[in-house]
Amino acid sequence: MSFDEPDLTRILGGIYVGSLQPIIDHVPLKAQFNISSILSIIKFNVIPEYLVRKSYTLKNIPIDDTEKEDVLQYFNETNRFIDNCLFPEMEEYDPRKVDFKKIPQKGAIFIHCQAGVSRSPTFVIAYLMYRYGLTLKVALHALKRKRPQAQPNDNFIEQLELFEKMGGQYVDPENKEYKQWKLTKSVIDDPTGSDILHKNSTYSNDIDIETKKLSTMSDEELDKISVVRCKKCRQKLALSTSFINHEPPSKESSEGHFIRRATYGRRIINIQESQDQCSHFFVEPLNWMKEELQGKQELEGKFFCPGCKTKIGGYNWKGSRCSCGKWVIPAIHLLTNKVDQFPVKSIYLPNVVDFQSS
Repeated sequence: MSFDEPDLTRILGGIYVGSLQPIIDHVPLKAQFNISSILSIIKFNVIPEYLVRKSYTLKNIPIDDTEKEDVLQYFNETNRFIDNCLFPEMEEYDPRKVDFKKIPQKGAIFIHCQAGVSRSPTFVIAYLMYRYGLTLKVALHALKRKRPQAQPNDNFIEQLELFEKMGGQYVDPENKEYKQWKLTKSVIDDPTGSDILHKNSTYSNDIDIETKKLSTMSDEELDKISVVRCKKCRQKLALSTSFINHEPPSKESSEGHFIRRATYGRRIINIQESQDQCSHFFVEPLNWMKEELQGKQELEGKFFCPGCKTKIGGYNWKGSRCSCGKWVIPAIHLLTNKVDQFPVKSIYLPNVVDFQSS
């Protein structure tokens, strides 16, 4: 490839995206494009020596272009790296505090992967969303206008959609949807869930630790939170903040019906509509579940109350179906008929007085 037409595309200001080819060809990025920083979204066996020799500021995110990769985990650090390159003199980078739309960029960065089609465009899109408040749709359109061949794979698009749901500014590792996404992905790679279950970060904190955060919440936030207790011994089991919410399917859909077929053949014996009320609270893995989940490493099993040993729920890594008809994968649940649910204020904050209603 000639130096006249290196495979890199200017997207906005000093943001360039492209393939590995300009690095292979030793394109003088500093001289031609004023590029002083390089973000490599690729697995290097060895960082190219000439990049080090030319004193570029380098960052490497070693991922593959696959349906398994978790790119969300890197967005906070890559966005900050790009910030430091484009706006080196800024003291405050928080997009909630500073509007960068009218602040000129003072640096340039080359963001590349192998072909400049999926991985590096994903990180450019995430930055445009974070720094300039663009929606995913607008950021993707802005990128493809300049580099039509750019197209993040379906897995990366799914994660960008989740990033947008989080607000498009920061990735919260404790976000419920993000944690559920990681659980679901882990089951695809490992049907037993053994890998992710051995990571302490997988589990929600003990309920007493979580409740310490309640004092920092507003009344409006507290009104949305409930606590689940064992119906028999009143052992506190979970806060509603650990629930995995699911949308009941419509009655018209196939998921909204329970169909029983003959043991041999496809003949339908019975059809029942799903129930209006859910019989399960689907939850994140909780700390008190560790012994069952880590110790046995079974595809499915039961949960017993840590207080009175009554059966209160179960799990199935292949997924299970709620009484409303919705499939949840993986399925970690408490049975609604075995537990009670109360407003968190009534359990942990009994002295709180609602002066507006008194």
